[in-house]
Amino acid sequence: MFAQAIGRQLPVDTSKLGKGNGNTGIPNPNKVDVEPTVIAPVNRTPVKNDYQTVAKLPTSEVFGASFFTNESLSFEPNLRIGIPPNYILGPDDELTINVSGYQEMNIKTPVQPEGSVFIPQVGAVNVNGLTIEDAIARIRDKMSQTAYPSLRVGSSKLSVTLSKIRSIHITAVGAAKSGNFTISSLSSLFNSLYLCGGPGAINTYRNIELIRNNKVIQHIDIYQFLTRGDQRGNVSLRENDVINFPVYKKRVTVNGAVKRPGIFELKDGETLDDLLFFAGGYTDKAYKASIKVKQNTDTERKIRTVFKQGISTYVPTDGDEFDVEEILNTVENAVSIKGAVYRPGEFELTPGLTISALIKHAGGLRENVFTDRATLTRTHPDGTMENFTFNVASVMKGGADDMQLIKRDVINIATINEFKSIYTVNITGEVRKPGSFPYQENLSLRDLFFLAGGFTDAASSYHVEIGRRIINERTNRDADSIATVYDVNIEKALNIENDKFILRPFDIVTVRKNPGYTEQRTVNVSGEVNYPGAYTIGSKKERVSDLIKRAGGLTALANPNGVFLIRSTPEVNDSQKQAAKLIQSSIKDTSVKVLEDITRTNFRIPIEVKTVLSNPGSLQDYILEDHDEIQVSKFDPLVKLSGEVLISTKTGFVEGKSIQYYLSQAGGTTDNARRSKIYVLYANGHIKRTKNGVFGIFRSYPKVEEGSEIVVPKKMEKKGVDVGSTVSTLGTLISLISLVVVTISTIKK
Repeated sequence: MFAQAIGRQLPVDTSKLGKGNGNTGIPNPNKVDVEPTVIAPVNRTPVKNDYQTVAKLPTSEVFGASFFTNESLSFEPNLRIGIPPNYILGPDDELTINVSGYQEMNIKTPVQPEGSVFIPQVGAVNVNGLTIEDAIARIRDKMSQTAYPSLRVGSSKLSVTLSKIRSIHITAVGAAKSGNFTISSLSSLFNSLYLCGGPGAINTYRNIELIRNNKVIQHIDIYQFLTRGDQRGNVSLRENDVINFPVYKKRVTVNGAVKRPGIFELKDGETLDDLLFFAGGYTDKAYKASIKVKQNTDTERKIRTVFKQGISTYVPTDGDEFDVEEILNTVENAVSIKGAVYRPGEFELTPGLTISALIKHAGGLRENVFTDRATLTRTHPDGTMENFTFNVASVMKGGADDMQLIKRDVINIATINEFKSIYTVNITGEVRKPGSFPYQENLSLRDLFFLAGGFTDAASSYHVEIGRRIINERTNRDADSIATVYDVNIEKALNIENDKFILRPFDIVTVRKNPGYTEQRTVNVSGEVNYPGAYTIGSKKERVSDLIKRAGGLTALANPNGVFLIRSTPEVNDSQKQAAKLIQSSIKDTSVKVLEDITRTNFRIPIEVKTVLSNPGSLQDYILEDHDEIQVSKFDPLVKLSGEVLISTKTGFVEGKSIQYYLSQAGGTTDNARRSKIYVLYANGHIKRTKNGVFGIFRSYPKVEEGSEIVVPKKMEKKGVDVGSTVSTLGTLISLISLVVVTISTIKK
């Protein structure tokens, strides 16, 4: 950035100025290091460099606009390079003058408004309007003639550098950001074009003017730089230069198959050929025979066609819109072959090309070729298609049907496999890898067992069933038989002896499970038994009582009323869920409880263990199933109270006490309690609810046991009833009472 470069010394080699470089050799015993003496510049308000505040503008569609809006481009002048020898000095430049050798001196001195620099013991030296080379020569002469004669004899050396560069002011007219700008005196014309955002929406890219002292001294064509990299005209700017962007004269549009479609500005006399050059030329798929152009007239638009031979002479007019089309996606001299050849595809149609020659071009026939028939499809110029058939073997021998090909002929040669069904055999049941396998000639039953990984441990080899498809063209359609079924006894060994049963396509082999094979089933018992843990079921009729006995019976802490069975069931399938939903819909039940109950997989079944142990084999002595679990609860001498009681708590069990007693232990029920629906949940999972007599006058509460829980439900919220509904209900009741009275009176009479 310019601000960061202020004060940077830019060296100039004075040895190139043609002065003497002799050395007197006079020693200097008083030589000391001298700090630079800084001469205070004239107080002048510094002007901010406008390159630091340039803003990006919206991108135009005109070619060249992105040159000024691209984020990655910056034409800020580079201040890191040496000052060019032809740089013109002016006010606000700052020089660093250094003398070394026999005499020494180091100062920084600005160029004063009148154009001179002040050097101690030398005086003022006018450098305004001089190049840096001429200024150094003048300073050297003045210093050697006054206080520094050692410069003349060569015993001291002079170095002059430019340590601060002045700013200049320019004006941009017709730009995207017209106005006055402050820039570095090193800035060129291109730097300033970028700064002002380039041409405005209606201004030119091709004829930009640089005006100095009211005269046009330079014309700039941005397209020359963008297309050829030509920077001629990129001159240095001076104070009060004006950059003028006149209004454009001609813009045209080119679309389609060019490398750089868009809007382009053309000069007078430039042709369509020049436009194509600016657009980057044709793409690889461009149709070059002609270009369509839409032109504006005084009343409407018209279309013209510019043929290839006229492109170099056609001069576009303002507003022309060119459309470069793509070539057709067809091949003018192609024939194709597909199917049973090694290199199918399109080939060049050469004069006299025949079917056999094209087959050779395609690498020849494959081994599995079907030689009895092939087809040639020919498309005539009018679009109609014609089919020819030929014998492949005859054609390859030079037969009469080796036809000569024409453009767009297509040959299709089939393989033998195309006329064969995909044969498979299937094996299911007790094999390690059941599934479908490709059919092979002479595939035996044992071969299939080998492919399927052999039998499982549960397989029965004495009743292997093979179902075979019936294929008989003379069979009556009304016949009952739909398959032939074979029942085969075979050894499990997969040796090749007696391997006689040969399979046919589509055979289905089923290996049954050995009826005497049963996998172990386990159940679990936990809680208050002497030997809790997992047990293997020894009999299909083993019951709960048998398992409790095997577990050593109940412990002294067991609660006989707290024994239950947990049984897992298979997951409910989709059809059962759908049936439940249909039932709910038919009875207008919108709750989700029914569906949740149906889809449950774990169930808790209460067990009356006293009955089970005293009467083994009874209905409540359930037969055990795989993964059943029996849980025996620990004796709990407390009763739990929950729900709409004053405080949920537990209290000690007292034999013979009713629910009323236990409710009082919890502080009684709340105002929202629904006492008619109180229920008791027992330790084994049983539930009993309150029984209500006529009109709810006589209630019978469930019996309370050790470890049980008393639950007091909450009253249902009552919906508001309007006066009309109340009157209607009362009227109905009065009518019913009157009817009852009349009926009783009639009976007495």
